[in-house]
Amino acid sequence: MGEKYALKFRSDRRGFQNASEGLTRALRPYRVGDPFRLIHWRTSARHGELLVRELQVMTGGQEVIICLDTAFTWNSDDFEQAVIAAASLYFYASRRQMNARLWTAATGLLQGYRVVLEALAATNFNEKVKTDSYLPDRPAVWLTQNPGSLNGLPIGSRWVLWRPDDSEPTETNLVNNDYPGLTIDREEELATQLQKRLW
Repeated sequence: MGEKYALKFRSDRRGFQNASEGLTRALRPYRVGDPFRLIHWRTSARHGELLVRELQVMTGGQEVIICLDTAFTWNSDDFEQAVIAAASLYFYASRRQMNARLWTAATGLLQGYRVVLEALAATNFNEKVKTDSYLPDRPAVWLTQNPGSLNGLPIGSRWVLWRPDDSEPTETNLVNNDYPGLTIDREEELATQLQKRLW
């Protein structure tokens, strides 16, 4: 009995690896721009119209919430960097097949490439908080310029801090010892800093 299930598991896995993005979840009518490799030819011939496979991406169940602290008053240059960092982190997590979401104060949780890009293009700092709580209730990657917000993060969170103009880099106002994080230096390139290991 165990061998039978093992063979079934292996064949499912092989099917997943041979498909372009994942296992077939459903069939839907062809739309202009759909790749021809996703057309299910046998079913299309039976129904007399082109049907395309919708693929299900298999993930490890990891959820990543990228939170941009838009309720705080930022330095405008730092805020632009934070928006770039949020987009980079979101798309990196998505490419790694994690269940990535974006959170801002005005929108709450969002998912999907286009939706996230539109939200980031329209966002600004000093937004009113849409949800009941200022911070999300699940572990997140918190991008902020408010050192005070680091102490209220959910368990398992990480943070990226753009130091406010008026604060000095002291251990007491920058470091949250409960969760690892990264303080962005204005003098260094952002992309290089985002690739550093957390302290």
